[in-house]
Amino acid sequence: MAKKAQPKLSVRAQVLLDAQVHWWLERLDAKALVPWLEDEVDALLADAAKLKLEEAVSRADVQAVARQYAAELEPHGAIPELVGEIAQSLQAHPAQKKTKLGELMPDKHFREWLDKILELHAAREAIIHAALSNPVVSAVAGDLLYRGISGYLGESNLTKSIPGASSMLKFGKSMLAKAAPKLDAAVESTLRKYIQQSLDTTLRESEHSLKILLTDELLRESAIEIWAGLKGMTVAEVRATVSVDDVEELFVVGYEHWRSFRKTSYYGAMIDAGIASFFDKYGKTPLSKLLEEMGVTRAMILKDLLRFGTPAIAALKKKKLLDAMIRRWLEPFYHSDVASKLLAD
Repeated sequence: MAKKAQPKLSVRAQVLLDAQVHWWLERLDAKALVPWLEDEVDALLADAAKLKLEEAVSRADVQAVARQYAAELEPHGAIPELVGEIAQSLQAHPAQKKTKLGELMPDKHFREWLDKILELHAAREAIIHAALSNPVVSAVAGDLLYRGISGYLGESNLTKSIPGASSMLKFGKSMLAKAAPKLDAAVESTLRKYIQQSLDTTLRESEHSLKILLTDELLRESAIEIWAGLKGMTVAEVRATVSVDDVEELFVVGYEHWRSFRKTSYYGAMIDAGIASFFDKYGKTPLSKLLEEMGVTRAMILKDLLRFGTPAIAALKKKKLLDAMIRRWLEPFYHSDVASKLLAD
């Protein structure tokens, strides 16, 4: 849409506008910027002490914005590609070959994590119960037992210690295979059925035994021993079995899951509950106090303003954009009826 042309300013208005733009350009000069920003930060912090969080913004507005960006806004297709490229650069970084796990997780922190995990007795018992109750575990254990028993009967010292027993066993198997193949299948089925029935009881007893045997001390010693063998390895050595392609594919799977998960009512409810909890605690807190509790100090604010503001203003000046920007902000006032009346008087 084309911008509507403004009528030409009067000479007096134009002179005042030019003078004001020049004044702001000098104010935004690198040397004058620091004292000006210091004064502005002090004034803003003083105002922040008079304004409470819920007076500045409502929890409903924050919840709406959070839902919009976290749950509703569809990420651009370039984002997954960018994350994939970043993952590749991280994987290839030389630090992966130099950094050991022990540097990322000092022994002190490992033991603190370990002690806390070992305190979760109810969770540990639930994991043991879930593992031993799993039909897959039962099936694998039954198959292993069947193979073990079959191997023992075929190759045990019992047949070797009886003269001719091994030959007779082979002969018997051969005769059964030729004369009654269905009988061999029936024996196998009966044996497997017996093992499975016995296994159910055995696993239930094993669950009780494991809960008793897996003491905090035993698990702690085992974990520390395993960690002792791992902490000297580099990050590159640990991830050697996972290729860059694997990482990208895992990210794609996780990204697709996140895209569907963020649409659930649960995800939105958690966002709303988190923001509501924050407002319950800090809604009536002055903004200056809130900044203080978040660890944001005057020095930090000023440092970041200068860090990012100074080069940004310098770039605008270099591209001849700052003058035009200030004029866009100020010129409409000089076209207003109020300015015209004041200048005429």
